[in-house]
Amino acid sequence: MEYLEIREILSLREDIEGFFSTLLSAKVLVAKPKAAQWRFLRCCFDRLFMPGGATEFDMISKPRSAQLKFELENKLKWFYLSPGKSLKYALSMIHKSRLSIYGFDQNENYPDLAGYCLLIRKINEDASCPQPDDIPELKSYLERVVIEGADAEFRAYSSLPEIREEELYTWFHPQGPAIKEILLILHRHSIKGRVINNPFNPSSKRIIRFKVDRIGKEECLVRTTEYWYLRWWNTHQQDWDYPYRETNIQKYVLKKHDGKWKIFQNLRPAPRTSAPLRQLKSSSQ
Repeated sequence: MEYLEIREILSLREDIEGFFSTLLSAKVLVAKPKAAQWRFLRCCFDRLFMPGGATEFDMISKPRSAQLKFELENKLKWFYLSPGKSLKYALSMIHKSRLSIYGFDQNENYPDLAGYCLLIRKINEDASCPQPDDIPELKSYLERVVIEGADAEFRAYSSLPEIREEELYTWFHPQGPAIKEILLILHRHSIKGRVINNPFNPSSKRIIRFKVDRIGKEECLVRTTEYWYLRWWNTHQQDWDYPYRETNIQKYVLKKHDGKWKIFQNLRPAPRTSAPLRQLKSSSQ
């Protein structure tokens, strides 16, 4: 699992607490340590280890907690994407209703504060990126990057109407056309009120085949066969809206960013099988 389970967080408590203290002491990130958003983050962190402990935010309103979460999200994303960072862990704050999207059992009693859960991801493994002279290891690493990137893309779609883009930057090159296309899709569907996380939504995806076509010092080319089924539900019309169901060959161009291989471009054919809306409606009746 990409994000640590509670038992893993507890087993790494000393190491994680040390990282968290170092993070909050970074003046470039935390200019005003006593500001509400950083106190909120501290309380969310403490709740991981003391689920029953009282905090100053226990009675906070939903709009206020959402605002603090939004402020933290923006500041942390900016910090993670700034050059020269070598971090051992990454923090993500999500609403508890989204836990299943991030690989957690919906019935798991993950600690939350005001409805928000603080997730922790260990990222030190990414720092040891294999070099081109170690071809078998590099191929395995590239496969991981592509698979994790596809998972992050699917989770981003599943998070709508909330736009969650910070995880994408872990696997996608920030200046590449691939992430720009995904963000465009997210914003377009968000505006139109489309989601794939409504009850009984059958949306899914899987990578069927994977092959590394070319390895270079500056660029690698990977080819996959993938199945994607995204059945969009329109929350404005309360009806099925747009279906995307494709099995196709996709080509990934990977380039290095801050010493790590990331997805720069995803070349995939135009949709062939998206059914007209009237056919979709009639088949669902």
